[in-house]
Amino acid sequence: MGRFVLWGAAVAAAMGLGLFAPVQRAEAVGLCNCCETSLTASCGKVCAAISLAPGMCPAIVDYEGTGATVAGANPLNGMSLKDMALGDPRPGQLEEFREFLEAGRRQAIASYNGALRKLKQHKITQADFDTADALYKEALVNYYHGIRAYLNRVGRKSD
Repeated sequence: MGRFVLWGAAVAAAMGLGLFAPVQRAEAVGLCNCCETSLTASCGKVCAAISLAPGMCPAIVDYEGTGATVAGANPLNGMSLKDMALGDPRPGQLEEFREFLEAGRRQAIASYNGALRKLKQHKITQADFDTADALYKEALVNYYHGIRAYLNRVGRKSD
């Protein structure tokens, strides 16, 4: 019995020191488009720290918030990641960004497969499937742009 009390005290002490604190995962990363007129608070903070050339609207990575991501929507849809700015992330933040991209890719594949299954079961129309297909293709293109930027940052040139 004494061992369990001692072990419980050790775990409580470790939690107090933050050794077992939950790690922020990829949900803490988002994308911002600083050219939009209505920015979220998180994007406003990120966009205030950069200066954009006129006519340039790259996607900016928000490592501290969720960016302009709408709950339930795939963050890889809605803006082009071709000319994205990664900012100056710590190595852990860069890995969270990669995980964020992977999660978006997996979400796009699952959504596409679900739409294909529903089309085969005649639960959706061809037009609905075409919409899902276009979103899938957009997400994959943005995934590859994001991974290219990630690889260039970590020193593994992808171009």
